[in-house]
Amino acid sequence: MSPPHAITLGLVEEAVRAAFGPGWWLRHQSPLVLGLDTDPEPDLVVVPGRPRDYNGHPATAALVVEVADSSLDFDTQDKRRLYARSGISDYWVVDINGRRLLVFRDPRNGDYASQQPFDVTAVVAPLAMPTAVVRVADMLV
Repeated sequence: MSPPHAITLGLVEEAVRAAFGPGWWLRHQSPLVLGLDTDPEPDLVVVPGRPRDYNGHPATAALVVEVADSSLDFDTQDKRRLYARSGISDYWVVDINGRRLLVFRDPRNGDYASQQPFDVTAVVAPLAMPTAVVRVADMLV
């Protein structure tokens, strides 16, 4: 993991934690069981509850976030379709090099019906926390 990726992941965690608050567990690069041959390990996953509420890895998430520097194509194509097929309703890709946030929502027929880029000046609310505000600038170096 490159330093920009690690720093960005830390910034994303801070911004997402502030948006969700208590009662949500932020998991870092840990398996998400999607019923496939291999379980992805997203950069950040937000699930309801606390670590002791789980006996195994979660099978869904309120929000999945990938941080992309060299992996943008993989994250916005292969992983995008994987998460859509698995019914993940809110998938974000933080594009380090493009200085933007790509938000994928409304999974249908193996892809997302809504795919929207947000520039560094934008704010976004997670679907699970519609009154929260996440500033894209807060997630970028």
